[in-house]
Amino acid sequence: MGVVRPLRPGDPPSVGSYKITGFLGEGGQGSVYLGVSSSGEQVAIKLLHARFADDEQAVRRFRREAEAARRVAAFCTARVLEVGTMNDQPYIVGEYVEGPSLQHQVTREGPIQGPALVRMAITTATALAAIHEAGVVHRDFKPSNVLLGRDGPRVIDFGIARALDISQSMTSGIVGTPAFMAPEQFLGDASPASDVFAWAGTMVFAATGRGTFGSGPMPVVIHRILNLDPDLSGVPDELMPLLRAALAKDHRQRPNARQLIQDLIRAGTAPPVAVRPDPVPLPPQADGATRPYDARYPRSGAVTPPAPEATAGSIRRRNVLISAGAVAAALVVGFAGWLVWQATPPSADNTAVGSTPVSSPVKGFGAAVASVANPSTKKGGTLNVAFSSLLDSTDPGNMYMPDSLNLVRLYGRSLTMFKPAPGGAGAQIVPDLAESPGVPSDGGKTWTYKLRQGVKYQDGTAITARDVKYAVLRSMDSGFVRGSSLFDLALDLPSGYQGPYRSPDVNTDSAIETPDDRTIVFHLKRPAAAFDHTVQLPETIPVPEAKDTKERYAENVVSSGPYRFQSVDDRRIVLVRNDHWGADPHRTALPDGYVIEFDVGAEDATQRLRAGTIDYGPAVAANAVGAVLGDPALKARADAPVTASVQLLAINPQVPPFDDVECRRAVVRALDLSALARVYGATGTPTSLLPPTIAGRRHTDPNLTPAGDPEAARESLRACGRPSGFTATYLYRDLSPIETSAAEAVRAALAKVGIDLTLERKSLSDFYQKYGGSPAYLKKEKVGLIAKAWSPDWPDPGAFLPLIADSREINEKEYSLNVSVRVKEIDTLIDQARTELDPARRAGLWTQVEQRLAEEAVLVPLAWRSPLLLRGARAANVHVSPVYGNYDLVTMSLT
Repeated sequence: MGVVRPLRPGDPPSVGSYKITGFLGEGGQGSVYLGVSSSGEQVAIKLLHARFADDEQAVRRFRREAEAARRVAAFCTARVLEVGTMNDQPYIVGEYVEGPSLQHQVTREGPIQGPALVRMAITTATALAAIHEAGVVHRDFKPSNVLLGRDGPRVIDFGIARALDISQSMTSGIVGTPAFMAPEQFLGDASPASDVFAWAGTMVFAATGRGTFGSGPMPVVIHRILNLDPDLSGVPDELMPLLRAALAKDHRQRPNARQLIQDLIRAGTAPPVAVRPDPVPLPPQADGATRPYDARYPRSGAVTPPAPEATAGSIRRRNVLISAGAVAAALVVGFAGWLVWQATPPSADNTAVGSTPVSSPVKGFGAAVASVANPSTKKGGTLNVAFSSLLDSTDPGNMYMPDSLNLVRLYGRSLTMFKPAPGGAGAQIVPDLAESPGVPSDGGKTWTYKLRQGVKYQDGTAITARDVKYAVLRSMDSGFVRGSSLFDLALDLPSGYQGPYRSPDVNTDSAIETPDDRTIVFHLKRPAAAFDHTVQLPETIPVPEAKDTKERYAENVVSSGPYRFQSVDDRRIVLVRNDHWGADPHRTALPDGYVIEFDVGAEDATQRLRAGTIDYGPAVAANAVGAVLGDPALKARADAPVTASVQLLAINPQVPPFDDVECRRAVVRALDLSALARVYGATGTPTSLLPPTIAGRRHTDPNLTPAGDPEAARESLRACGRPSGFTATYLYRDLSPIETSAAEAVRAALAKVGIDLTLERKSLSDFYQKYGGSPAYLKKEKVGLIAKAWSPDWPDPGAFLPLIADSREINEKEYSLNVSVRVKEIDTLIDQARTELDPARRAGLWTQVEQRLAEEAVLVPLAWRSPLLLRGARAANVHVSPVYGNYDLVTMSLT
């Protein structure tokens, strides 16, 4: 454990019952001493810095988490012997391991090679498995936390990073070691999978003597972690596949610790093997869909990360700040590159959610898609919920994950909300905290809302318009990195305004006025006809300024909904009734409470849904789809809704021969959509760009046919002067085997009419920034066809179309969501639709946009995505929300 040095002036002579005999070192968490117990056993004592004792709650959290670390099995780890405080200063007593750290050993003696490296990997992976089995996440696995004792490597400091609250805001500093942190940890989302990522980086260091993502200034290293592939040069061939899998950007693609051990044993006794075999194409694991400003997490509650085309965050989301603008930029462009979505396929009798409710059986398969399954008026019971995603926040001003948006409506009320109803009705905006929809004036630049009479917080105090204004303004603080930036962009705020924490004395009446306790008036920079959709976001959930504890408000949210927090941490929330809730026409609040668990694996959640031990969960795990659909009892509880997520093909008109619309149309007509449906696990084939989940009337594209129309395609080829066909390049993401299968299906269909495709697969981490999202690259390299995926923030054409169809959104030199639509007429229609206050005329304008896109043949749907959902055995009043892609928590209850 390093060189023992004499005690320094001010070092304590003892800690607890242990005598201090020497000084071992000091770090960001505290000082480490060599001590002796009353029985003569040598121990290592970590005395945490005094700053960690500043508040009582932090000390309690520390003791709870550190005590959890004591449960870890002793093999391969340095045992935690005691946890305590001295003069309110926390300390941990652990087993003393005599020997250097891996960091010191490799730096001094060079990399570890041969069987010794495999033994090192197996031993440390075993330690990691033991840590995870005890319910602990290390959060700071790195070479200096691996000690090379006489009896083998020992892992130390497990659970301490959690005890010290590593998941703090990036603006308040990073606890941990950035060079070994997983991408999701830069948002405070640590899990066992994050430890696996750090373990792999540590093994690369052990094998090569250098960091997986190089060295240099922290912003540069973070940028590499988020955007670049790991540098595995010098890693032995037998370990290469395993370490590459463990370093996946998407935490769900990494093996767990037990899988590490199994694969390492194979690697040490057999020729190199694939770490995780490619899954069978059915059902799909991910669709990579993007959201306008939710680049990090999946957006639909029915899919996992997330998440989640991806760096729309660079357009719509505020930057994540660490220490400089360069770091913020690195984070924004990076998170989108690695987050992907998971979806599972519908069955043959899939029912879609459309603008007009679809007839559906009241019970059995699909019953909850367009109607309410198992209706009941029974009150009581605790509804058990499992989310596959990590908890981003419970603070309404700092969230945008789909699970959070579904959940927050139980304890918070925004000005408007999507109606908790099945089918097309669920895409309608209705007043919530407001007594009626907004009243526009000044051509849609000003919107006025009146709060309902009698709305109260959980403590019985009245909710006021000023509380709503304060909530919106506080969400603009740069520390709130997970919320949307729509209000920042839309409101006529004073220049440089940064929220009430950083700009406390700035008059913001130019953006929001509150002439009385019940009236709130928003002033926008430009007209927005659908502003009622914007104010349904959780930023308008009221926050009483006197009770705002800033970054800790997530632990003490003041409820305005039917439920309030009984307890909350980053893995579990318990909600109980709010006795002062009322004046609410939309929430039935039948359950007595909710228990919500986060970061529950899809397989675990599916098993628990099948067994009836939870009532709500994520989409059915891929390997369980067949079992669910093959069991009549389980299938009767299943639903396969069409979501708003679409697989797309962008056709680039800047690359000949696609500068001719007939050559573009030949591609559309030749596509075999049925083959693509089989690849993506969908049974229906798209007839329009926007899926039926999106509100409004859809334009049917006559060029889209289930099996393709080769003769019509050849007619188009003759019309564009290419009767024998042509060659082209098809670019797609190295996301999953499904993407490759889809690309091959497109190539096979187009080959039938003489269009010869060269398939180019690009790394997911670089795809959007460097290749598929770079108009300059696509033009220079003459890439004509680009595989994409897209999904809106909510099911409305105004949320779906502009970012992918407006030519003014194209960034020629940097990342762009739109890389193929350059039609000024479409831009004009978008402007008209955005400002048209009459809903019917606005819907008609969006239909025209969709029609012009079909006529131009520049953006083509390949598949509408659909998850398989499973209702809990005792769940009542269940229906799919077309907004969240899973069951609506607001209406669910228990039999």
